[in-house]
Amino acid sequence: MKILMLGWEFPPFFAGGVGIVCYELTKSLSTFSDVEIEYVMAYGPKDRKLSEKINLSSANKPFKNSKQVNISKIKSSLYAYEGPSEYLHRFSKILESQSNEIDIKSIKEIYGENLINEVYLYAQRVLAHYEDFDFDIIHAHDWTTIPAALLLKEKTGKPVIYHVHITELDKTGGVYGNEDVFKIERNGFLKCDKLVCVSNYVKNRLINDYKVDASKIEVIHNGGISDLEKNNFPSHSILADEKVVLFAGRMTLQKGPEYFLKAAKKVLEFEPNTKFIMIGGGDMLAQIIELAVELGISKNVYFHGSYSREDAKEFYSRADVFVMPSVSEPFGIVPLEAIALGTPTIISKQSGISEVLQNCLKVDFWDTDDIAHKILSLLKYKVLHSHMKNLAFNELDFFHWDKPARDFYNLYNLLNK
Repeated sequence: MKILMLGWEFPPFFAGGVGIVCYELTKSLSTFSDVEIEYVMAYGPKDRKLSEKINLSSANKPFKNSKQVNISKIKSSLYAYEGPSEYLHRFSKILESQSNEIDIKSIKEIYGENLINEVYLYAQRVLAHYEDFDFDIIHAHDWTTIPAALLLKEKTGKPVIYHVHITELDKTGGVYGNEDVFKIERNGFLKCDKLVCVSNYVKNRLINDYKVDASKIEVIHNGGISDLEKNNFPSHSILADEKVVLFAGRMTLQKGPEYFLKAAKKVLEFEPNTKFIMIGGGDMLAQIIELAVELGISKNVYFHGSYSREDAKEFYSRADVFVMPSVSEPFGIVPLEAIALGTPTIISKQSGISEVLQNCLKVDFWDTDDIAHKILSLLKYKVLHSHMKNLAFNELDFFHWDKPARDFYNLYNLLNK
C-alpha cells in the first residue's frame, strides 16, 4: 500500500506535539513490509529519505503548469505565529540551519499573509504535484491539510483518513474559535471517509460540538516518545529544602497556566521554599507574569519562555512534580516525557492521556484546592513520591507505537479493499 501522508510539521521542522506524533507513527508504520509512505509538508527540504519506505517531501517546489493554478487569498485575522514579518523571519532561521537551505524569497512564495492563506496555498501546491501520483490512501494530519486532502480526493477518488489531533474548540477551551478554521474542520469531518481521534475526549467533542456521525470515528491513542530515553531516576531535590514544581506548555487558555499559579499560591502557604517553573511561550505569557505579581508569589515563580527538547529534558530531570492543568487536552504527551525522566505527574481529567495513563494523580483543571493538595502530598510524603515515580516509570513500557501503527495498518487495509 502506498500512503500519501499530508502534514504541517515534522522533526526537525516542527512546532509542537503533532510533529512528534507524525514522526513516531511514520517510523513505526515503516516496519510493515507492504507499506510505503510519501510524507508531504508545507516547508522543509526538497527531498529527504528517512528510510527505504519513507520519503519526506515539501510543497515548496515550483508549480507544475503554474499559470493554470488560481490561488485565492482568504481574509482572516488569524495570523500565523507572531505575524507576517515575524513568521517569515522565524522560518528563514529554521531553514538556514538545515542542509537544504531556501532563501527568504522562496519562503515568501510558499507562505501567505496569514495561516488560512498558507493552508490554501499548501492545498494548491499539493494538488499540482500529487494529482498524478501513484498512491492508495490519503492520510491527513490535522485541519491544516484538509483542503489539500479533499482536493486530491475529488480529483483521484482515493479515500481520506482525517487524523484529528486537536480541534479549534479544544484550543479555546470549547467557548469560541476562529470561524474559518471551524468551517475547514467541519467540512473535513463531513467529507473524509474515516476520522481517527487520538482519544475518546476528542471523539466526544466531534459528536457533541461538531455533530459528526459516531460511525465514522475510530479512536487510536498515541504511543510514547522514543527520543527521550528512560532515565533511571536522576537526582531530584525531594530530599533538599527547596522543592521544584514544573509547568511545561504554551501559555494559552487551553493549557490552564492560571490554574497552576493559583494552586502555587496555596502550596506556598505550607511549603514556602517551593519554586514553580513555567516553561513555554504563548499569547498569555505577559498576562500570566502579571498574575504571579498580583498573587504575590513572583519571587517563587521562574518564567523560562520558549524551550527546546534539550531544555525540556533538563527541566524534567530537575523537577520534583510535574503538573498539566489543561482546560482541554486532546491527548497530551508531555506527562510521558516527565515520567520518563523520573518525575511524578498530576494531570487534568479533561485530557486524552487520562484515559490511558493510570499511575498519576488526576484533577479537574478548575479545582485549584485539589491541585494544591496533590502537589503538597507529593512534596511532603517521600514514600508516596517514590511509589508514584516507580509505578509510572514502569507503566511507560505499555506506551509504545506498535499498537497505534498496527491499528492504522488495519484501517489502511479496510479502506484499500
